[in-house]
Amino acid sequence: MAERLTRRAVVERAARLSDDIGFDELTITKLGRSLGIAPPGVYRHVADLGDLRRALSRRAAHDVAAVLSAACAGLSGADALTALAHALRSWAARHPGQYAALQVAPDPDDADGQAAAAEVLATFASALRAYRLDGDDLTDALRLIRSTLHGFVTLEHGAGFRQPRSLDATFARIVATLHAALAGWSSSVREVPRPS
Repeated sequence: MAERLTRRAVVERAARLSDDIGFDELTITKLGRSLGIAPPGVYRHVADLGDLRRALSRRAAHDVAAVLSAACAGLSGADALTALAHALRSWAARHPGQYAALQVAPDPDDADGQAAAAEVLATFASALRAYRLDGDDLTDALRLIRSTLHGFVTLEHGAGFRQPRSLDATFARIVATLHAALAGWSSSVREVPRPS
């Protein structure tokens, strides 16, 4: 079996395994067991655990960018934002380990990792095109959306919501609030004064 393995197949298996056991629990030994090979056999395809995690992060970025792009195709404004938010939430629920891998920022000297991260950001930016944001306004809007969606997804995955209200209803309201914020975004509001 080891002769037929490729780096891509090893990373694919690592992606599935991380979804099953968690990104932080992924080790070369556990991956080797999952592949049916001794851990040294894994090193024919990845240099070390760091290399595997970087490859998994890049794979997750490419996958989620494709899913989000497909969800937003032909949509704009609130429709695109809603489709993007729901697609990200669904993808994260199906792929919790890969979602965790996606949160690891690539090293500045990792050109492939930087390109994969840029692909995800470009997908988000494309979904926001109707809001006509650019420069710092776009950066701030992207950070707002990422922070908000990540917070919800993380709390939902960790069973952090215990109130009886429907999570879907709350999520819909959050997305509607994001739309309202973006629709009223003003480049004249740069920062809120800090309390003294």
